Amino acid sequence: MMYLKGEKMHIFYSIILGIVGGLVGVAIFGLSGYMISLSFFEPPFFLIILIIAVIKMFGLTKGAAKYLERLLSHDATFKMIGRLRAAYFKQSVNSKEDTHSVRYIQKLTSYFDDIEDYYIRIIYPYIVAVFISLILTVLSLLVDPKLLVILLVSVLILLLTMPLIISGISGRLYDERNRAEDTLFTELYHYIHDFTNLFVVKEDKKISSNIKTTYKKITKNENREAALDAAIDIISLFIQLGVLLLVIIMFSGDYPLLIPMIILLLMSFFELAIPVIKPASKYKAVKARVEAVSDPGEMMTENKDQKLSLSNMSFRYPETKRDVLSNINIEIKPGEKHALIGSSGSGKTTLLNQLIKQSEAGIMPQHLDFYNATVKENLTMFNHFKADEGELKDLLEKFELDHFKPDDYITSAEYLSLGEKKRMHLVRMHIEGKDAWIMDEPTASLNTRLRDKIWQEIFQKDTVLTATHDLSRLEQFDYVHYLEGGTITESGRVKEVLGQKGPVTEAYRRYKDAL
Repeated sequence: MMYLKGEKMHIFYSIILGIVGGLVGVAIFGLSGYMISLSFFEPPFFLIILIIAVIKMFGLTKGAAKYLERLLSHDATFKMIGRLRAAYFKQSVNSKEDTHSVRYIQKLTSYFDDIEDYYIRIIYPYIVAVFISLILTVLSLLVDPKLLVILLVSVLILLLTMPLIISGISGRLYDERNRAEDTLFTELYHYIHDFTNLFVVKEDKKISSNIKTTYKKITKNENREAALDAAIDIISLFIQLGVLLLVIIMFSGDYPLLIPMIILLLMSFFELAIPVIKPASKYKAVKARVEAVSDPGEMMTENKDQKLSLSNMSFRYPETKRDVLSNINIEIKPGEKHALIGSSGSGKTTLLNQLIKQSEAGIMPQHLDFYNATVKENLTMFNHFKADEGELKDLLEKFELDHFKPDDYITSAEYLSLGEKKRMHLVRMHIEGKDAWIMDEPTASLNTRLRDKIWQEIFQKDTVLTATHDLSRLEQFDYVHYLEGGTITESGRVKEVLGQKGPVTEAYRRYKDAL
């Protein structure tokens, strides 16, 4: 019994209680049918009262067993989910996936919603239904072998054949929907965040059309899933009616007085078997999700380069015909500070994303994430980054955020100004302690005083790559790269490039004239 410990022990007890409750329920139906048949012979009144009392007692027993069964199975479910979540989030630190993406979080939530049904609706109800069905099948031999055959065929159809067939169909529908949703999220993300790039290369209308087509696929898939559920209900109903009619026809001659009892027993069997058909058909899919979030092998650490570089790299978004980055060559060595400049829509953010994928640098994206949690939890990413309260207070004061305390609760990220978000994220990056920083518009929408403070912190870092329209500190960088139309048109040391009459010099002149 060492295997049956913790949540598994609770499920074992739930199964035992479920079988007891189920058998008592069957007995209630059987006694009710027997009482109907007995009334034909005008039995003594006390016998009717006795049967009614036994039915009432059985009802209380069934209720108590059901309550304890649900209590234990729910407790086991919550323990399992807690264990899986803790293990999964520890492993996700080294995940190759973007754990901050909306799609990743949506899929993870969907996984745990499905896993929540693993014990409650799939494991123990199915085992209970099978056990009680087998007991009823064996007992039916006491009545007539024909009844045994009817029950055995019903069990095989309802608890084996239908779940297997439905499992294959629903599995295909799930995979199709999942692929379509992945495509939709990717297309929407690129359409929203890279609209300017898509507009420049004249791919915006095509992506918009693709989004509509993908959405129609998802809607069609959902309709097919609904149709499958309706088909299951209709088939189950016809099976019930067919079996009941067959029993009436086959036993009306030999056992007419037993027909009410047999019908009620069969109804109790259907009451147990039919509700588990749909959940049982999802066993393989949900089992795969349990393994996906519990198997450390699924979370392999990706080897990332310490050196930031791209060589002859071109990039285009899925299902588009034009490159948004073309023949990119860039290398950021340790100890160097690089500025990436260019007009809006030139591909700066896309280029940074390609470098982020293959590096371990600290990141400041354009869109900063903050959560409904304490300031400390937001700054340490829920204790993933280590910092004591004293260090947090010092950093908050350093970045003029001392009106926040580590234990203050952020009820909504909307209450934070853009300047507060930028500075709070810079605190995160300090705590994270990476050797290199990649930053996308770190001073955008900030006043002069805050811009100067953030630039001062950035230039204290040894290795930096910054995409920016703020050229006030351009001369402090070691290298500058000018990106236009997805191509680096000028690149080199800042002092040398500014001595030439190229796009960097022209952009710098326009910036200074605008001040």
